[in-house]
Amino acid sequence: MKINEPKIDKAEVSNFFDDCKDNIFYDSIYEISDYHDVEIIDATFDGCVFKNIDFSTIKLIDVEIIDCVFDGCDLSNQKFDFKLLQRVRFNNCRMLGVSFITSSLKDVEIISSKANYINMTEASLKNVRISDTDMEEMTFMDTKLKDVEFNNVNFNHSEINNTSLKDIDFSTCNISNLMVDFISLKGMIIDPFQAHELISMLGVICK
Repeated sequence: MKINEPKIDKAEVSNFFDDCKDNIFYDSIYEISDYHDVEIIDATFDGCVFKNIDFSTIKLIDVEIIDCVFDGCDLSNQKFDFKLLQRVRFNNCRMLGVSFITSSLKDVEIISSKANYINMTEASLKNVRISDTDMEEMTFMDTKLKDVEFNNVNFNHSEINNTSLKDIDFSTCNISNLMVDFISLKGMIIDPFQAHELISMLGVICK
């Protein structure tokens, strides 16, 4: 599957947030920051690279993200609900409890990240790849998945409900203790050794 890469060819190193114009952060590389108790409201990140930024002291409210890379950042508990994320890469990020409720993710990659408790209820995912990532206790509920790829993802104790998994490959993933309804799992692709996990989901006892 081809993922369209973030368009960041013009990005240059900048002072963190100092060059924001009309609440748009664009064509900039932001590195380690010591900002505290900052709120960014109704803004757009466009063509930016964020390196080792600790967003735990920066609250993002109503932020759209286009053509951006987050590398080694802590985005835990941030909310991107009802927003567009397009051509975005999260690499080696801490994303505990991040919320994408009713958001649209297109050409998005999550790589080697810790994304436990992530919530994608009613989100739309198209051209999305998640690799080598811990998504334990995440939620897909009424989520639309199209051209989505999972490679070595931990879904332990996660919940999937009313979300079609048809033709989506989970064969390299950990699906232990996955809670999924029958309608969702129809057509799901698994490894033969994962069959016993699905049997237990359905309440079937294998002797």
